[in-house]
Amino acid sequence: MSENKKHINPSSQLPEDPLELISATRIDWGRSKQEIWTDLEKKMEDAAPVKIRTMGSIRIRLAIAATISLLIGVTVFVQSYKKTVTIPAGLHGNIVLPDQSHVQLNAQTTLSYKPLIWQFSRKVKLDGEAFFEVTPGRKFEVISNRGRTVVLGTSFNIYSRENDYRVVCITGKVKVIESKENQEVIIKPGQQAALSEQGTLDVLSDINAKQTISWIENKLSFTSVPLRTVLEEVGRQYGIIIQIPEDINFTYTGTFLRNSSVDQTLDMVCKPFDLKFSRNSNNEYVISHGN
Repeated sequence: MSENKKHINPSSQLPEDPLELISATRIDWGRSKQEIWTDLEKKMEDAAPVKIRTMGSIRIRLAIAATISLLIGVTVFVQSYKKTVTIPAGLHGNIVLPDQSHVQLNAQTTLSYKPLIWQFSRKVKLDGEAFFEVTPGRKFEVISNRGRTVVLGTSFNIYSRENDYRVVCITGKVKVIESKENQEVIIKPGQQAALSEQGTLDVLSDINAKQTISWIENKLSFTSVPLRTVLEEVGRQYGIIIQIPEDINFTYTGTFLRNSSVDQTLDMVCKPFDLKFSRNSNNEYVISHGN
């Protein structure tokens, strides 16, 4: 190594205090320290703006939220509000729907609909028996436990009790759709769509439509109907309880007026089959064999 060059130990040349090193550093900033700090403060303010929320803005937000909640509540109420009409046993009833469609309800029948959205959805739910005279317009639908009836404007009778479902067309055309398998038929005046015991939707022609809706005129008319069904209808029309033996398997054909007394009607129904009836209380009758 040349004598003119000195060996330098880097560590021996550095100040022991790092702050001393920083303070000893000289950089040509081109600007004064005050200018640099002013610029940094400006950038910090731009990078992190402060959001000030006034009481006025909070109230506006709360008012908007309350309005939205109110609108949602009103919408739910309008869509869910339902009117229900129930006719007890022993009585008949008549109602007029918002579109002036007329419905006559047989004894022990319930009908419900949503009046606030009726203009957009003409739907009713039926459990029992009713005769409809529908005002022409958009689709009119009657929903029952075993099927649906769809019309545009016509008249028809629906019987829907437990597993028994029958629709008879009086005027116009009626589409009947079975609920379980979506079987679908279209019937015309004088035809009946009915669910069989096997669950098929069958169409019967040449139905005595006048007999079907005779209950509207307070007459009950039956042709080859199981006697048990006839007695159940008698109980429904008079608002009484009738106990029927399990072994009664007759069929009945006949007509009786609803303004007859209970005893007169039961005598007319029971006598041809050598059956007798007795009353245990004011509203309970027992049917038994005559021998």
